[in-house]
Order: sequence, then C-alpha cells, then structure tokens
Amino acid sequence: MDRSNLQQNDRKSAPVHLGTSSWTFDGWRGVFYPERLPKIQYLAYYIRQFDTVEVNASFYAIPAPATLLNWVESAQPGFTYALKAPRLITHERRLVDCEAPTRMFLDTLRALGDAAAPALFQFPPDFTRKLYGRTLATFLDWLAQEAGDLRLAIEVRALDLMTPAFARFLAERNFALALVDREQSYDLFDVWAAMLDTGGPSFAYIRWIGDDRNGPKGDRAVQVLRDEQLAQWAARIELLARRGVEVFGYMHNTYEGHSPASLRRLQNLLAARIPLPLWPPAPPHAQLSIL
Repeated sequence: MDRSNLQQNDRKSAPVHLGTSSWTFDGWRGVFYPERLPKIQYLAYYIRQFDTVEVNASFYAIPAPATLLNWVESAQPGFTYALKAPRLITHERRLVDCEAPTRMFLDTLRALGDAAAPALFQFPPDFTRKLYGRTLATFLDWLAQEAGDLRLAIEVRALDLMTPAFARFLAERNFALALVDREQSYDLFDVWAAMLDTGGPSFAYIRWIGDDRNGPKGDRAVQVLRDEQLAQWAARIELLARRGVEVFGYMHNTYEGHSPASLRRLQNLLAARIPLPLWPPAPPHAQLSIL
C-alpha cells in the first residue's frame, strides 16, 4: 500500500484497526511470511504488518499466563489482541453455571492491559432467543456488571436474535453487536448503525468470513474477488470512524482466500477516505528527523 496516502486526509476520525483471524497459518509461508522464517517468529513478523489480531485459540482454552506474558512482551505500543471467549461458556455450558470461567476470562483480558482489543462472545446458530432468551438476558446483565470498562462484542447467529431490539439491548449495556459478513447470515450493519443515534459503545467489531462452507479452499492466494463488498465496507468504516466509533475488523481466509491480501485491498480503499496511521509506528528518532 502507498503509505503516502495514509496521511493525505487529515480530517478528524476515530482510529481503525484491521487484522486477521489468527497469525499461525503455515500456508502463509512464502506468500506472507518469509519462506525460511521459523514458526516461533510468526507473531513478531505479523506485528510489523498489522496492528491487531483476533485470537481463535482462546475459544478452545484460556491462554496460560506464560503465553499472555509472551503476547504482551511481543506487542509494541498500539498492537492489540482480540480474544474469543471460551466455547465452554457459550457452546458447552450455554451460560449455565459459568460465572467462574467467565470471571477467569475477564481477568485474562485485564492481564493484557493496553494490548487487549475488544473481546468476542460468539454464540452458535442454535442458541436462539426462543430457547435461551431469558438465560442470555440474565447473563448479559450480570456480565455488564462484571466487565466494568472492558470492551466486549456479542456475535449471534440465530435469526431471532438478529433484531433491532437485541441490538438496543446490547447497546444499553455498552456491548457491541458484532457485524459479520458471512454467507447465509443477515447483514446487521444498518441495525447497529441506528444504535449510534441513541448511544452505546464507542467501538465496532467487524468480522469478514465470507463463505466458510463452500468458499475458497486453502489460504495462500486471493481466489474470490469481493470488490463490491470491500468497497461497501470501506464506506461503512468511514461512516463509523467519522462518527467517533473506533473500529476493530478481522479478516478470515475464507473471505477471499488469503486474508492478509484482502486486508491490504481494504486498506487501499480506506486510505482514499480517512487517515490511517502508519504501521508499524516510526521509531522516536525517525520522527525527530522528520521534524
């Protein structure tokens, strides 16, 4: 991407953070990671390319303290990790008797400190309002109290929860409704954008998944061009940012076939609309030399 475009528009807007869903793909070797780069150095290399990443590993187990320490020490200022809540909470126990693991997860987010992006609570398609509505409402009321100033996003895949009423319920508790671009799923952008007029959190959480069932196979190259969708999202992100909403967005390989390339395509579209910060940031001595 032409970095000269990143500062061409100096109008005020909230920050935009774009990353991929995980950094551990061996298929990226030779097309994103250098061919001979040891896997242990993947994270350090990734951090020099993008300023945030979605962590899928926490969906399966809360990271060990040593892992968290490594993440914090690896991240330069401004880099953040978006952790997914453990499936034990959302998929297995289905919010029943899960106060202890939820508190543990929230403590994990606090341990990340400034390196914590908004975290994601993802619910399966069969977690419906009809079956679990009361349980969900009770849990989210409790979670709002426990989370304090932590930023949390909620992703639902049941159609009877993809409603303005549920979006309003989340906004009133300072949670974000996760916006997911995924085949066979509702587009909830307009539903969530309407909440901006009545308050709610000052951040948005976006996931670009595409067709995760029948879409691109492999993760080494862009296979399906979604030019129209990316242009639409660039306009949407501009709208959010100019309204003071900090954006966190995560690209999946299944969206076009190779998420780092898809992110670069989106960044190029955004650079013509809003100022994007240089990443990685220039070291202090480089900034002084410019002055």
